[in-house]
Amino acid sequence: MTTQPLTMSSTVAARRGVGFLTSEAQDRPVKLTSHGKPVAVVVSAAEYDEQRRLLREAELKVLSIAAGLVADRSTMLGVDEARERLLAAG
Repeated sequence: MTTQPLTMSSTVAARRGVGFLTSEAQDRPVKLTSHGKPVAVVVSAAEYDEQRRLLREAELKVLSIAAGLVADRSTMLGVDEARERLLAAG
């Protein structure tokens, strides 16, 4: 969603009602403010799901890159060497 959010005070939003907020949120985010400071954003369920999907994709990419870096810096041990180290740590 690339549309600019509709910004309104939480007092105005309360007066207009939940129906108004949910209707507006289908087309664009609704940013709620209190004393001029942002306190919440209402988005459509589709936008919420898409943002969660994108976040999950980013998390998996970061984890994959981190795992690759760790693998590049790690030494693979054979079973016998791993056993010896475990017994020595004992």
